[in-house]
Amino acid sequence: MCIMAYRLLALAVAFGRAAHCQSVPLAAPGCSPESLGLAAATNGIKILSSKTHSVTNYTFVNDQVENVTAADFFDFCNVTLSYTHPGWNDTVHLTTYLPPDWNGRFLALGGGGMAAGGEALLHLSPKLVTMLLKRRFAISTTDGGHPSDLEAAVDVNPPWVFTSPGNIDLSMLVNFASRSLHDMAVLGKALIRGAYGVGPEYAYFFGASTGGQQGHMLAQRYPDDFDGIVANKPGINWDKFFFSNVYAKLTMDLAGEYPSPCELDALSAAAVNACDELDGVRDGIISHPGICTFDPRTMAGNPFDCNGVPSTFSKIATEVAHAAYTGPRGPNGEFRWYGFSKDVPLHANGTGPAAVVCPEASTNRSSCSPPAFHMSDLWLRYFYAKDASLDLSSITREQFDDLFLTAVNEYESIIGTADPDLSRFKRAGGKMLSWHGMADQLVPVNGSTDYYDRVLAKDGEAQDFYRLFLAPGADHDVAGPGVSDEDCIDYIVDWVEHGRANDTLSAAGITPMGVATRRDICMYPRVQHYRGGDPSLSTSFACA
Repeated sequence: MCIMAYRLLALAVAFGRAAHCQSVPLAAPGCSPESLGLAAATNGIKILSSKTHSVTNYTFVNDQVENVTAADFFDFCNVTLSYTHPGWNDTVHLTTYLPPDWNGRFLALGGGGMAAGGEALLHLSPKLVTMLLKRRFAISTTDGGHPSDLEAAVDVNPPWVFTSPGNIDLSMLVNFASRSLHDMAVLGKALIRGAYGVGPEYAYFFGASTGGQQGHMLAQRYPDDFDGIVANKPGINWDKFFFSNVYAKLTMDLAGEYPSPCELDALSAAAVNACDELDGVRDGIISHPGICTFDPRTMAGNPFDCNGVPSTFSKIATEVAHAAYTGPRGPNGEFRWYGFSKDVPLHANGTGPAAVVCPEASTNRSSCSPPAFHMSDLWLRYFYAKDASLDLSSITREQFDDLFLTAVNEYESIIGTADPDLSRFKRAGGKMLSWHGMADQLVPVNGSTDYYDRVLAKDGEAQDFYRLFLAPGADHDVAGPGVSDEDCIDYIVDWVEHGRANDTLSAAGITPMGVATRRDICMYPRVQHYRGGDPSLSTSFACA
């Protein structure tokens, strides 16, 4: 290390930040609880145990990653910290990976579904974790005191929700919603200081879906924790959007009629056909949903082909599609929340917002039934109704609306994550980037635009520190042209460290017509428009 670097490092240590001149090695004796100072207590936290072990020549790559090389195998110090919040009767686990040759950056990774995070989730993102370790980031993730494997985290009958029947374990909920995220920042930085003798120069958070909700929570409640936040396809408005996933199901259950999958698929095709070319090109993608006026109810009685059988659209099928597109309404038609974009497939092999399951080869509507969306089912039964045995298929419209109002009144302040006042995050110098697929079939994209509009209403210059990008044709699973996790890391690092903010993000994927394409997705409120040329190329589109 050069003489100037030594001086910079000494100055950085004094201020708790790492020198950016070059990488920082693990301090001797390196990977041990004693060297990391893990026994120290932090305000409101009691350390229960600390474990470290050196990992050598390890890789996260699996069959999702091609062309594995020696550079994809890593050495790192694996730290597991178990702690509790005295009086809460909880146990939270923080996992941190410390590379032997650190780049001065700390990155915390968020969760998914009902998993706040945890080491198991790292193995589900091999390309991202491999890239981060290859570039020598220090990484942390927290389980929030909850199961960290997704199979357990999506259990529709979780064992932890009630302290006793009908009584919510608020400590566990607050851990999931916010507290453990802040702990991850505080403890992760402390581990880094113990390991390297200096704190991180830059701290980042990356998350999507539940992780996107977590990123917004950090910006709103803990604005000093991270310099840069990536919060994609965010599950903000947590207290509201779960009702969008089951509103079409409610419509079917109340009528006692269930359209066949092929009828729903045909209505989806009709919606895309009506609105596809509003952006200037037919590609199976609706880029201008705001001017799409397709009303599925006008299709009732019209003919369609159902797997080779001439059929006509039923009234109930068109009403179900309308419910999925418009979103939950109160008993007198009051707006409650947004529905899904018209290029979100209604059925989608049983995963769409109006999905139905029918016996094989059946054309009898009475034999079909809608499956429950597990997250909505869980939250409506356990958290909102506080009744695990509630049969949601038998509730009335009034009861459904009562559950919605209960959710807003009781949970908005805990996990709603929709406070538009980001002034503290702005003062702290933070930057946040978010992209959301416009064909998201799980989290309605208009929840993101609603929130961003309210942020801009409070601060007309919010784009200086917070930018939202919409990806036409991309769904929640990033089928369709979406932005890679690795690119998102590059974007946020470039913005935070060099002040270079993007007006567009590069997206790539397969269109619904099976064509590989690249698109430069636009910063909201601009939209993508075709200007001519090969529609598989990003140069053929502009933001308007």
